[in-house]
Amino acid sequence: MYLLYLDESGNESDPADKHFVLAGAAVFEQTTFFLGKRLDDLQAKHFPGLPPLTFHASDIRSGRGFWRKVEEKKKQDVISEISQIIAQAGQGMVLFGAVIEKTDKLWGEVAIEHAAERICKSFDIFLMSKYHDENDPQRGLLIFSEGRFNQRARIWVQGFRERGTKWGALNNFSDIPYFASSKESRLLQIADAVAHAVFLLYERRDASLIQPFIHRFQQKNGTLHGLIHHRANRSSVCECPGCVSRATPNQLGPWLTPIPIP
Repeated sequence: MYLLYLDESGNESDPADKHFVLAGAAVFEQTTFFLGKRLDDLQAKHFPGLPPLTFHASDIRSGRGFWRKVEEKKKQDVISEISQIIAQAGQGMVLFGAVIEKTDKLWGEVAIEHAAERICKSFDIFLMSKYHDENDPQRGLLIFSEGRFNQRARIWVQGFRERGTKWGALNNFSDIPYFASSKESRLLQIADAVAHAVFLLYERRDASLIQPFIHRFQQKNGTLHGLIHHRANRSSVCECPGCVSRATPNQLGPWLTPIPIP
């Protein structure tokens, strides 16, 4: 089974944010312990003897809460090492992200639902390909970080399972979505870092966090199928990694330092 841990970034209703992001990491069940332990080891390295800390990317970068008194270099080291942990997680983890460019018709709850629908279908296709391409039947489970839309997301995903999505039926989910606190789950803290990195890339053209692990988004034949960009103007040319790789496989475009897709 693959567990897809998801978190949000950007405010779906605030016009100051042009984008809303839902993103995270699908982790094979036997990999979850080892990935979580790497964050435990990161804390032991930098903050030995303290109770478990929550690695929340925006708090670290902006110096909120516990991170307010942490020196700048150490904050940069921590966030950089989290990116490296994601980059080096091995074959048992693959990333997914849906970026919604908001419009007067696609914002607020509508933007959240659309992002959730895109993620669900992309994850379902990944699970289906594990069976058809690798003879590896796998089921999937969604785990959302607790937030503002818990009950609505549960209803949306159940609806996608029962009635299908705009892009077809969902056939590989094992149960309803679950919700947990990111304070209690290292894997949801990984999802938070992924969502924050995607938001920084699209909202601010800041690739510093996503660059090390862009290759971990689900991809096939050089196309980043796991990084979905819903553009406000669908006829425009987009130079983001997801759109560029669809137009020209094995290319990531000018937003990132040129690197090939493995």
